[in-house]
Amino acid sequence: MRPTSHPQSAVRNPLNRVLGTEANVRVLRVVLLSDIPIGVSELARRTALQASGVARVCARLEDLGVIEAVGRGARNRQYRRAGRYPLGGQLTALFSDERARGERVFQDLGQAVSGFSLRCAWIEGPVARGADRAEDTLVIGVLVEAGGVESVRTSLWSALLRVQSTHDLTLELRVYTLADLETLDARRRGELDGVLPLLGPMPLDLLGASTRGDAALGPGKRHADLDARSREMARAVALRVKRDPSLVEDARRYVERRIPVASPGERLELEEWCGILDTMSVPRLCRFLVQDDARATRLRQSSPFLAVLSPEERRAVLAAARQ
Repeated sequence: MRPTSHPQSAVRNPLNRVLGTEANVRVLRVVLLSDIPIGVSELARRTALQASGVARVCARLEDLGVIEAVGRGARNRQYRRAGRYPLGGQLTALFSDERARGERVFQDLGQAVSGFSLRCAWIEGPVARGADRAEDTLVIGVLVEAGGVESVRTSLWSALLRVQSTHDLTLELRVYTLADLETLDARRRGELDGVLPLLGPMPLDLLGASTRGDAALGPGKRHADLDARSREMARAVALRVKRDPSLVEDARRYVERRIPVASPGERLELEEWCGILDTMSVPRLCRFLVQDDARATRLRQSSPFLAVLSPEERRAVLAAARQ
């Protein structure tokens, strides 16, 4: 960014330099909200920035006193929020409020769709890819039985309008049947392969074996395929949790927020997750996530970890699962 013609006082306006670039904001968002120090490579992954650029940003923010380095040597250096920076608490609160607002958007959308007879519901488009701009529409997709399209479209849209008004969003509702999904072209199927689920499984997982050319394998094989994919997703999540144990606390907060608005069946699953997150150590939890037994297989369908990952992290998890 080019220097301004009329500089302002650094004493009166310190945030000009602290928040002066998007790279600064991205790095601060991660560091200030983390309970543990974070290295440059992990910061680069979470912020979707080049490691060399992250290193320069960290050096500037360290010089301003907002963050501080721990560890010896450039390769082992990690960063955390600086306890003595005068505005550190306010900045942390600002990013915390930003994160809470985003979580409320998805929570309210999930609550809106949970009141209807849907096979599944999801977010598609730029928001699902984490590449949306302020003017982009947030697209909600739902899968319904063939006879319920119009009734769902009318009643669900009324519920979504309340969410749109509350959060100052622009929403769009797309209602699908299985027949609609089966006739999608390759481009649209590719788009639906990377959606963010709000309710139920991923939409393409419900297409059935016949559309993939393996109808003769029967329903048992189809369930086995879905279980295998779910386990691979859990394996990718477990690797993330090992690298960043703070995700466990994020998942616990998500479960606590979700329980009051969940359906009776979902509430039982979430309460079971709550007990797991409260009692298992991180190594034991990571082993449980990928266990090949009935309980782990069942609970993987309601895993709270995908809900607390960023869009970039969710896409990486889904890509790893597909591979």
